[in-house]
Amino acid sequence: MLAAVRKLSRAFAGRSPGEIARLGVKTLAARARALSPAARRAARADRAFDTRWGTDTSAQMTMSALDFPLELRRQSHHYQASGPHLLDQAIAAAGIDPAGFTLIDYGCGKGRIVLLGAQKFAYAIGVEYSPILVAIAERNAATFMARGGAPRPPRFWQGNAADFEPPAGDLFCYLYNSFGEEILNDCLVRLEAAKAASPARRILLAYVDPRHRAVVRARGWRVIGETPALVVFDA
Repeated sequence: MLAAVRKLSRAFAGRSPGEIARLGVKTLAARARALSPAARRAARADRAFDTRWGTDTSAQMTMSALDFPLELRRQSHHYQASGPHLLDQAIAAAGIDPAGFTLIDYGCGKGRIVLLGAQKFAYAIGVEYSPILVAIAERNAATFMARGGAPRPPRFWQGNAADFEPPAGDLFCYLYNSFGEEILNDCLVRLEAAKAASPARRILLAYVDPRHRAVVRARGWRVIGETPALVVFDA
C-alpha cells in the first residue's frame, strides 16, 4: 500500500487538479483499450517478438516510473511499444525502399522499432530521454545482435528529442505520439533545417496515433500516405 501511495505521489507531483483529472481519464481510457480484442492480439504479437529474440520490449512503463523531470513529464506520454506491423504499414504507406534510408525513432523506449528497423534500413537510431529506457534498449540490442537479428547494430541517443541533430542522408522518422506539441514542433524545426541545408535529400515522418497532426500540417509538411493508424508526411 505504501509503495502504491508513493507511486501516485510521484505521478501527481507538481500537477494542477485539472492535469490530475486529465491524467486519470487517460489512464482509464488506456486500460479500456488494453481489454479490447485488438489489444489482446497485439499483446500476443509483442510477447512473440520478445520470445523470439530474448528481449524485453513489451511491458509498459508509466511516466511516474521513469526518470523524467517534471516539465518534460508534462509534455510526454507513458512508454508503450509499437507493434511490428506498424513499421511495415508506415514503410508501405511511404512507398519507399527502406534500405536507402536511416530510421530515426523519436521516443524509442525499449527499442523494438529500432531493432526491427536495423533489419530493414541502412541505419537505425533510437532517440530517448530516459536513461532507464536507453539502458534497457541497449541491452535488448546486444541480445538481438547476438542472435543474428540484424546485419549492423542500431544506435541509441539519450537526451531531449528537441535537441537531437538529424544525421546526413535520407531520413525516415518514426514517432508513436511520444510527446506533445512543443517538443514535436522543436523536432520539426531541426528536421526542416536539415532539409533546407540539403534540399535534395528526403525527410519523411511516419506519425502513429497522430494526435497533433495539425501541428505538422501547419508547418507545410505534405501528406504522402495514410492508414487508420498513422500518417506519413514529407518535409
